[in-house]
Amino acid sequence: AVFDCVRESGMYSTVASEETPEETPVGNGMYSLGCDPLDGSSIIDANFSVGSIFGIWPGNKLVGRTGREQVASAISLYGPRTVMCIAIPEIKKAIEVTLIDNRSAWYVSKEQIEIQSKGKIFAPGNLRATNDHPQYKELVDYWMTNRYQLRYSGGMVPDVYHICCKSKGIFTNVSSASSKAKLRLLYEVAPLGLIIECAGGVAMKEDEDKSVLDVVIDHCDKRLGVCFGSSEEVNKYKEIMFA
Repeated sequence: AVFDCVRESGMYSTVASEETPEETPVGNGMYSLGCDPLDGSSIIDANFSVGSIFGIWPGNKLVGRTGREQVASAISLYGPRTVMCIAIPEIKKAIEVTLIDNRSAWYVSKEQIEIQSKGKIFAPGNLRATNDHPQYKELVDYWMTNRYQLRYSGGMVPDVYHICCKSKGIFTNVSSASSKAKLRLLYEVAPLGLIIECAGGVAMKEDEDKSVLDVVIDHCDKRLGVCFGSSEEVNKYKEIMFA
């Protein structure tokens, strides 16, 4: 259904998704799309909020690009409200729009999303990794000892969106020898990373002081661990994780 809508738009030449992880020709448009049509499928039965993720690149290729080359990205969140966050790197701006009027119109509900430099909210993904990653365990212990608020649902879109909504916090998804990285660069990491950076936050690799937007998408299923959020919270992450 998503691919059909993409074809009908006439705007895209190539699309790839988490469910169809290959560059698929869809027309002769100006752009290419990497998307996760339903992020959070594992929590949908519990009636948690789920979402969609979209990254838009110029031209007809996705492989060999970086997230920095995106012309826009967006996430939509389906819960008590239906909202969308859109990142526009040309003006380094992230906005929020909300679906209103019986789902007939979009209203700009936040003209600028701005992530503050610090905020005691944490969303620790892949906690299994703390079993054999001592630095990650130390970091989680730091958050607990310092009375950070836990806000984690298991869905990447709602958990990262919470940072945008509250304008502060940190989201991590760290891997270990026994618990590998699972977030896809093309469909999840790059589009969300662009939103975080356009909102004034930091979006870096789990194991290197490098923006996820500068990592090359050398194949459609490339996976990364990440740290997203407020700059001072990311600095604390680096202090503990890179010690």
